[in-house]
Amino acid sequence: MKKVFVFSFIVLICLTVSAQGGYSLVYADEFDGTTLDLTKWNIQVGYAANQEQEYYTDGTNNIRVENGNLIITAKKENYVVDRNYSSGRIYSKSKGFIKYGKVESRISVPSGKGTWPAFWMMPQSSVYGSWPKSGEIDIMEHIGSNPTMTSHAVHTALKNGTIGNNWFAKVYQANMENNFHIYSIQWDPDQILFYVDNVNTGTLYRNFTDTSTGWPFDQYFYVILNLAIGGTMGGTVDDTIFNNPVEMMVDYVHLYQLNTAVNELQDVNLQVYPTKFSDVINVKTDTPTSVKLFNSLGKEILQKDITGDETLKTNQLASGIYFLKTDNKTFKLIK
Repeated sequence: MKKVFVFSFIVLICLTVSAQGGYSLVYADEFDGTTLDLTKWNIQVGYAANQEQEYYTDGTNNIRVENGNLIITAKKENYVVDRNYSSGRIYSKSKGFIKYGKVESRISVPSGKGTWPAFWMMPQSSVYGSWPKSGEIDIMEHIGSNPTMTSHAVHTALKNGTIGNNWFAKVYQANMENNFHIYSIQWDPDQILFYVDNVNTGTLYRNFTDTSTGWPFDQYFYVILNLAIGGTMGGTVDDTIFNNPVEMMVDYVHLYQLNTAVNELQDVNLQVYPTKFSDVINVKTDTPTSVKLFNSLGKEILQKDITGDETLKTNQLASGIYFLKTDNKTFKLIK
């Protein structure tokens, strides 16, 4: 899905609440109150792109909080004269956002042909230009006409839905609708991993020859929750689905900032090779040096004291990004 919001200012709010395995929780909503917390969310009112057929409102008929859940309800009604449906859409711009880390939400999507719920991300500031130049990350999209399917997608200037070549991954499993599932990503400077119920269901790796046209994901992004009706993915709407409530329910939203100080990495003279390794990493130093290997989430994988030439066996490591560090030097490695 795509929609660009234009604002003339950015307010940075990054309150560290707790740490979890290389992350710090910087934004959370458990939806424990009785109304939507407008210190954490903005409400979109109006029409949407992608040929969607609903009109988004800020009314409690479409957006409410009760029993520990955010509930976005789509209705068949002429809220405005040129739309037959109403629904809700909220977003955390300037109130909750990260650059690298983990984004997670526990969501129940509705059933019914024509429904199109989504949990996705857009950039805080479109520094590389309007959509799709500054990027889009679709953590979860579901369409009621394909009940067992959940999709992940990414849009960039080089690859996007408008020209039909965007990156995407799909996962198929039973009981996706009207049941809670955890949808999340782990995002670091060189890859974005997508998860459903903590199972990796797709990974996008950065192409290191790309500029921002292929990898604009080095900026702050915020999150969006919405329930669309019809549109380019939602398709034809079966109006009989509105004989029962059509509801997207959200238990919580958490944003975790990655603790690894990637921007502080330094160029060094220590010899480490190959930088794109398979089963071994070779390290050469003229003086005794203690090295540590970390994964992209900041977890220490191994530690060793190096004298002269040493070989680190890495056949047991999964593919991904790693950092080899001394007290004041860092190498980025790819398996």
